[in-house]
Amino acid sequence: MWLFLWRASLLYVFPLLMWGYCRFKGIGFDELDTGVNGHKWVVLSSYLLYVVLWLLINRYLLLFLRQRGRR
Repeated sequence: MWLFLWRASLLYVFPLLMWGYCRFKGIGFDELDTGVNGHKWVVLSSYLLYVVLWLLINRYLLLFLRQRGRR
């Protein structure tokens, strides 16, 4: 189950980032959606950073799970 949640995090982190950014900045979602492009770039770059980190961590996680399965 934990592995499924880890893999699915690529899907549910983006809405969580948007929600957290709106809460942090004190703006509504409609302002994020139709507002300044700077808001959108911050959310998108945060998500892309998460994806890069996810890929790096996932590589080591899979290696760890393979070694653990061989024992």
